[in-house]
This record gives sequence, C-alpha cells and structure tokens, in this order.
Amino acid sequence: MMQFDLTRPNTGRMLDYWLGGTHNFEIDRQLAEQVSKNFPVVKPLTEESRQLVTLCVKEYYACGIRALIDFGSSLPTCDNTHIVAHKLDPEIRVVYSDIDPITVAYGQDLLQNERNVIFLQADAVDPHNVLDAPLTRELLGNERRVGFLYLSLAHTMNDDQVRASWRALYDWAAPGSQLAVSVASDNWNYEPDLVAVTESYRRANIQSYFRTPAQLAELIKPWKLSAEGVLPSTEWNITRSEKPTRVVAYLVRASK
Repeated sequence: MMQFDLTRPNTGRMLDYWLGGTHNFEIDRQLAEQVSKNFPVVKPLTEESRQLVTLCVKEYYACGIRALIDFGSSLPTCDNTHIVAHKLDPEIRVVYSDIDPITVAYGQDLLQNERNVIFLQADAVDPHNVLDAPLTRELLGNERRVGFLYLSLAHTMNDDQVRASWRALYDWAAPGSQLAVSVASDNWNYEPDLVAVTESYRRANIQSYFRTPAQLAELIKPWKLSAEGVLPSTEWNITRSEKPTRVVAYLVRASK
C-alpha cells in the first residue's frame, strides 16, 4: 500500500464514506460529517449518483457494449463502474479517470491486482487525455464502440467546455457507442438548501453551472437523444427511501 498524507481530507475518500465504504480515514470522516450537518442534501445526492452508475452499466451491457470509459469517476469502490461491470462479465474493459491526483493515486493502488481496468489522471475538459492515452489504447485495442459515463461532472464546466468535450467523444467513438450524462438542474439557483451548497463552493472560488432540459438537448448534439429525452431526477429508476418532490438533476442518455 502506498503512503498517503492523512492530515488532509480527500474528496474521493469522503464520497466513499458517504457511500458506506471503508476506504476513508478519520480526517475524511470528520469533514464529511461536518459537510453533511451543514448541507444534508449532499449525502443522498451522492448515493443517487452512484445508483445511476449501476443503472447505466447494466443498460450498456444489455446493448452489447463491453468497453466503458468513466469520466470524473472518483474512487473505484462502493459499486463503482468496474465492480458492477465485472459482476456481469469479468472481460468488460473499464477506463476510470479523475482530475484529482490523490484520488487517482489511491484508486490505482486499490486496483493493482484487478484485471481489465485502469485509472488515469485527466481533466474531462479535454477527453483526449483519456481517449488517446497509451494505457487506454493498450486496454481497449481497436475497440471504439464504448459506453461513456459522464455523471455528476458537467456542473463544473461551462457550456463551451461541455459542448467541446461531448463532441470530442462523439468524433472518437464508433457507431453504436452511448453516452450517459447527469447534470445539475437549474433548481440549484433557487432552492434555499441547494443555493447554500452552491454559495459554499463560490466562496471557495469554485464556479458551478446549472442547466435546463432545453439547454442540455442543445449541448448534447450531435449525439442522438434516447426516446426518453432529458429525464428529471424525480423519474430515475433507482431505489429511494421516499419519492422526491423536486428535480435536482437531469439524466441524458444518447447514442451515436
């Protein structure tokens, strides 16, 4: 096991804690509890986002897709992409990526004895850092019919960045590829508890971007939207303790 700085909390390990995982430390748990106390909405949203991973991976499998590329994946724990995929077929190839070097280093350490999975440090603003990486080419070979996961990530990017990133995926991918995107709704601009989270990020000089269904439908082009269109979070087919009454995010599934 590599040595990591345990005096500073890490977002990836905090997410692992919120998801009930064991790959976190006291410093992570302390801050995660503080965040949950101040912003109770964060933990259930984290849980819902991880359930989307399971939903999307199973749908890709049903479509015959056997190569997955996950952007902004966080730690490969708690039913993340490769765990769900390899329960279905151990030969499914999975490429994880995340912008945070600590999350990536820790994730690589966790995966060192795993087959058919790699973890790259990359900024999703330029997906070619993942698509054209030597390790990606080594794992996928000539396979370009892939399932992309782009969940809980687009709110960190402006419209030009999102449009260019999704277009790069489209241009690289083979016909039959699919893209799943979850995007924070524009209710984050209005709902008091959601606004409180947004303001905390703003004070840390982190800009967030929230979008309407019409904006998403435009940004996703030339990917072809699924028949369900832009699906509000209130209609996601996931397990919840109670039925949600407001839309906090949208799910977009599209194909080439």
